[in-house]
Amino acid sequence: MNKFKSSFMVFLAFSVFVGVCQAVAEEAAFDIAQVATIYPDDYSTTRLLAGPQLPFPDSAIIIDRAYLNLIVEPTAADTTFISVRLYPVTVDWNADNVTWDSPWTNPGGDFNDVNYSEYAITLPGQQEIQIDLTDLCMRWADGRLPYFGFIIEVADFSQAPLQFVFDYEHNGGFGRIVISYTTMQPE
Repeated sequence: MNKFKSSFMVFLAFSVFVGVCQAVAEEAAFDIAQVATIYPDDYSTTRLLAGPQLPFPDSAIIIDRAYLNLIVEPTAADTTFISVRLYPVTVDWNADNVTWDSPWTNPGGDFNDVNYSEYAITLPGQQEIQIDLTDLCMRWADGRLPYFGFIIEVADFSQAPLQFVFDYEHNGGFGRIVISYTTMQPE
């Protein structure tokens, strides 16, 4: 009888929880609102800054999946290896007045140097890629990381340069972030 009572209590607690909260799964796409390219005086490297208009932080949502869709074109005629890395920016910036040295305390941008996302490109030719941002968006949404957009760079050990293709018809310009999330709403 104790097993029955225990099972019934678990069922009752779960039923009350489901009755109080209802999970609503949604998906939203966000265009990249700000884009800027920064480089030092000697042009030895290039970093791309991107700032989509994401409504973060928001503790009422749980990020299920998040992807950055971009169109890229490796400047290689044959199979290659290019590592695209993405880092969260840690200070506010504006595409109209950002440079390699400003508004940063560190030349090249103030960013969290933990590599939250990386994508390897191995094929030549123009292609659409999807960079997984799930972990990073979770941290932005729950406030563990401040949200100021991100920096994209090609790792220096990559075997070819890479160009980012602006696609206004399908990706709203530079790219688009697609986020699948769940909202817990009281009934």
